[in-house]
Amino acid sequence: MVLGVTVLIVVLSVFGGFEQLIKKRVLSYTPHIYVERVLPWQNPEEFPDYNAVKEWRGLQDTLSSVDGIQSAYALVNDYVILDQNGAVAPVSMQAIDTSNTDQSESLQALITEGNGTADMGLGESVVVSSMTASRLNIHLGDTIQVHSSRNIQEVRPVLERLDNPALVESHSEAIKVIQKDLEASFSDDPENKALEIVPISDLKAIYYDSISPLYELALRPSEQQIINDTLIMLEEGVRSTPDPDDSGVFSFPSGHTTSAIELLGTLLEINAHKEDIEDMKNMKSLVLPKDLHVVGIYQATPHAVSPDIFVPLPVGQDLTALGDGVRGIALILDDPYDAEAVIGRVLPVIENDPAWQARTWMQDHQAQFSWIKTQRQLLSFCLSFIMLVSAFSIMAVMFTVTIQKKREIGVMKALGAAPAQLVRVFVYQGVIIGFVGAILGIVTGYTVVVQRNAILKFFADWGFDPFPSDINGFEGLPATINPSEFIAVFIFAFVMCIVATFVPAIIASRSDAAKSLRNT
Repeated sequence: MVLGVTVLIVVLSVFGGFEQLIKKRVLSYTPHIYVERVLPWQNPEEFPDYNAVKEWRGLQDTLSSVDGIQSAYALVNDYVILDQNGAVAPVSMQAIDTSNTDQSESLQALITEGNGTADMGLGESVVVSSMTASRLNIHLGDTIQVHSSRNIQEVRPVLERLDNPALVESHSEAIKVIQKDLEASFSDDPENKALEIVPISDLKAIYYDSISPLYELALRPSEQQIINDTLIMLEEGVRSTPDPDDSGVFSFPSGHTTSAIELLGTLLEINAHKEDIEDMKNMKSLVLPKDLHVVGIYQATPHAVSPDIFVPLPVGQDLTALGDGVRGIALILDDPYDAEAVIGRVLPVIENDPAWQARTWMQDHQAQFSWIKTQRQLLSFCLSFIMLVSAFSIMAVMFTVTIQKKREIGVMKALGAAPAQLVRVFVYQGVIIGFVGAILGIVTGYTVVVQRNAILKFFADWGFDPFPSDINGFEGLPATINPSEFIAVFIFAFVMCIVATFVPAIIASRSDAAKSLRNT
């Protein structure tokens, strides 16, 4: 019984400490509430008056004033490609607003490598996780190269087009057919010589069946522009009738047909080789890496998913091609475990803007913490069978005692002892065993939990380290002492001991006194 209680106490305490450690690590770099941008930012070339910084800064200031929120900061995360002296690996990146002191202090608390710091400023610096540093042989003070994985989206179309012939070569017959159809379909308006007309049915066939499919091909930028301009020209007509069917005609200014045909003819002037060279030049400027100086290495653990590198916000925006935009706004709460209540006050702030959505850290890490909780419950359930075996052992001993004490039982019954009195005699023994065993188990378990690191060091000195720090990502063995768990284990063990004595006690109380005396 002492062994069962001790093992269960140690397991519950260690798993509780492990869960708290993981949560602490996660909450040190994870937003308690993440307000994510789900729609793309507007292109500044198309909307020169649009100010992305003003939008997310305004939302950040608004959210900062919500009750229960300690601070808010901009966040950018993505996957990038890290190159360290030829060793290349995809890694997860998180860019933080280094002006936010709470975030910098949380990251600084995880720095374990020498004089490393989380103060990245606004320069091209980086903080690397210990696992990534170990895997790629990165040290404090090194310079690493980081490539944006977003460049693949730009590189892939260019590489695909390199092997493609020019559009006039691969679809020359289709282009000639379109030009002939345009020339045949358009005619002068008999009522107004300044206009040309074309049947709506013919225009739809040319537009949707002939020209639009070309736009879906892997075209070079100039080819794509010509096809797009042609489609726009065919949309500039005026419908002669509002009827929804294909009856009637479209009217265009005189010479519109000739202009459209000549525009398609400019496809012949495109030099595919020159276009590809220009694409390669533009692509070269996109894939240039950023050289980042390693200013810190923070302690990571394989038990918690964490970013491989941290960079300042401007560096993250450059690597993700967000311009002045961000991925989202990270919210730090006064109490992280109050996230469900606080998000109820955050949602009304963004409910009228479909570009933003919010979720809590519990939702992001639900699977991870559910796994830890399930593992803890299953292990506790399995180890509780040690106490169950102890209870059966106590029951077996009590059966032996009832046989050995058969004469005494017969004498007591002959003297008028009631069955309940006999039951109490054996139950008292179970109470004593259960109480003493559970108390000793609690004391022993508490001692093991308190001295766990000294015990581990003793084993490590003999060459056996069951929890190596380089694998677990933390020194020693975490544990928490939860009085409610201690009480629950004590009650469970105590009750099982009492129940284990009831069966032999009841059997003994129902034995025949005469037979007991005669058979001794």
